[in-house]
Amino acid sequence: MKCVRAAALGGWMVVFSTVSWAQDRFEALQVVGTELRLSLPSGSVLAGPQLIGATLSIANAEGQQDLIRVDAIEPDPSDPDGDVYLYSLSVQDPVDGSWSKFCAPGPDGIAKGFPLSGIWTGDGRHVRDETRFSLICTGGAIGKCVRWGYKPWKTTSAGQSLWPYHQACVRMVRADYGGDGIGHTRDDTPIDFFDVLHIADPAPVPGSLTFEAAWGPDGAVCVRKPRFEALISLDGLSKAYPHLRGRVGEECKEGEPLAGVLLRNRS
Repeated sequence: MKCVRAAALGGWMVVFSTVSWAQDRFEALQVVGTELRLSLPSGSVLAGPQLIGATLSIANAEGQQDLIRVDAIEPDPSDPDGDVYLYSLSVQDPVDGSWSKFCAPGPDGIAKGFPLSGIWTGDGRHVRDETRFSLICTGGAIGKCVRWGYKPWKTTSAGQSLWPYHQACVRMVRADYGGDGIGHTRDDTPIDFFDVLHIADPAPVPGSLTFEAAWGPDGAVCVRKPRFEALISLDGLSKAYPHLRGRVGEECKEGEPLAGVLLRNRS
């Protein structure tokens, strides 16, 4: 049975392009997939293992400067395509100068991260922005969805972008039914999920998990049951989110074709 753990929070940090590389000046900073690339005045480009030991001075969303050190870079062993890289990152304490892990470990014990192009708004929407990027931790919803195969920079063989699939996955993991950035889940909650592209298929034996909701990039398209009744009820969903009225409870069926549905999940 395929069983993964949901996360209530994303575990990410928005960073801006005001970055300096301690070892040298650079002409351009670019994130391609999950690979950070620095273009030097000489015309050469540093990427991958060449950046191990680099210290990035980063202006975060609060306007404060954080020093982030790249301790190691390795391909994600769970990625069959080999285009997801995991970064061991440390952040420096501005008071005593000590270093600690930038990312907390996820349910799989991995405490790594990677850069991802674009930024996230307060309502949890991924915005394309080639001049800015975010440092993503693998234990959060955004990182998990990338590692599960929903890579927002990729397209299918038929030319279909995976950007909306990644967005829908993040909504699903967080149980962000209304697409407003408010999650209704708890850390380490088991879920099973599947999509129309068969990047992930449903577990053949679902066990105790039953159908929860169908998802699009703007949140739930319909909800059979809330993940946690104590956090929000079906009646509460209908009242809080008008687009879900008439699409909750018995009106939401696992196999029903609905416009805009990209993923479905059980919990």
